[in-house]
Amino acid sequence: MATKKTQIITLVCNKGGVGRSTTAINIAWSLASSKCNVLVCDLDAQANTSSSLAKNYQEDVIEDGRHVTNLLKSAGDSAIDYIVDTRNPNIKLLSSTLMLDSTEGEIKSLLDLNVFKLFDHFFNKKLKTDFDFIIIDTPPQKSSVLTLNALLTSNWYWYVLSAEDQWSLDARIVSEKIMEDVRKLNPKIKPLPVLMTKFVNGSSHSIEMKKIAASEFKAGVFKTTIGYSTVVSKSHSNRKSIHEFNPGHLIEKNYDSVALAINRYISKTKKTR
Repeated sequence: MATKKTQIITLVCNKGGVGRSTTAINIAWSLASSKCNVLVCDLDAQANTSSSLAKNYQEDVIEDGRHVTNLLKSAGDSAIDYIVDTRNPNIKLLSSTLMLDSTEGEIKSLLDLNVFKLFDHFFNKKLKTDFDFIIIDTPPQKSSVLTLNALLTSNWYWYVLSAEDQWSLDARIVSEKIMEDVRKLNPKIKPLPVLMTKFVNGSSHSIEMKKIAASEFKAGVFKTTIGYSTVVSKSHSNRKSIHEFNPGHLIEKNYDSVALAINRYISKTKKTR
């Protein structure tokens, strides 16, 4: 199932609580289960993705200092030197910490839009040869310099919308404005179909949100949605993916289906170019 070229996917939505981190964790696990090698890059200072995936977050990330903040402050090091193991042998992690917010503030004072190419260097050719996918989790802030950098080096951007949260859909207006600027510097970036999370079967609001998203977003919406379930919050509380916490659960199967759909969509899009 692995693709021939490393595909870099940045998750976006400048609204919190839509399931971005949940998706980063579990789509990585689903891709890895299909024999893909995956690097997850966590750019959210809440570090939920990092603490849930890292094999030993305290020792490898906090004590050893292998995280995004130290990478950004390094003298041109490759991200390879800051990657840590996860509990899945096919997933590696470039981790975040609570310090990332202050680090981003420092970066904003030093850089301008013309030199926003940080990740071109960090994700160099040597690193890319090790991975089929690089999945980038982002913070909800619309002005995040790190999110912008991620988008400038990505092949794909992926909206994650909460089916019962009207604000997550309305936020697309700001996100699309950001993407207009991104495309000026990275014209090759393309959208993946939107992922609807926290979908409530039988809910008229969830159904209507999916219908609107399908018409409003250029790439449409993935047919498979991620249902609303308490297993998500429980897996977070236990710092595990759903695949580990409750194997065989419907949410796991949902993410597995989406992972297959991503590969099909990318393969189809590449053939039509």
